[in-house]
Amino acid sequence: MTAESIIIGGQTVKKRLVVALLGGFIFLGSLLGLFGITGVAAAVPLSGVGEFTVAFNKMEGTGFQLLGGMADSVSKRNNPVAVNKIEHATIWGLEISKDISIPGLPTFRVVIASKNNDKPVQIDGLLQKATVVSGDAEFSKMEMKETYVADKDPLTQAAEGFTQSANTITINNGELKTLYLWQDKVTLSNMRVYFEVPTN
Repeated sequence: MTAESIIIGGQTVKKRLVVALLGGFIFLGSLLGLFGITGVAAAVPLSGVGEFTVAFNKMEGTGFQLLGGMADSVSKRNNPVAVNKIEHATIWGLEISKDISIPGLPTFRVVIASKNNDKPVQIDGLLQKATVVSGDAEFSKMEMKETYVADKDPLTQAAEGFTQSANTITINNGELKTLYLWQDKVTLSNMRVYFEVPTN
């Protein structure tokens, strides 16, 4: 006797899908909330979720370096990016947001914010890959240089052909469209995770 496999078509129940998604986000929020309670998270990568926005009132950093590079997004490979490396950063009014679109449902935004001006965000070992960087910037002891890379592979050429460095960097009213974010250590005071409907 042989067994037959029967494939039965189905449909997605939107209510259950939304409950499952919100459950996952609540778990994520709880996890991030734990970081907010303890105040410290170590070795935190954030990538593979498509482009997200990092905005802040002011950032002061030391040991700044800017390189070229490539990064993958959800829908496209090898996006040209500005790779920002900062040894230590202090950030006031930090907000990280990502718009989520699900077919058949209204778009909503996930927001992670730490806006306690008395206790700004402290980050060690910041690495960020951004497609757009905007704000009012100030550098000290800035160096810009080109390096001979004609004998190297294209990715290395993009990363090392032109570099910019500075002892310190200050950015006011900053906004970055980011594909990848890494922090060796981050301290967040009064962190909030919430959802909103985008107005723009």
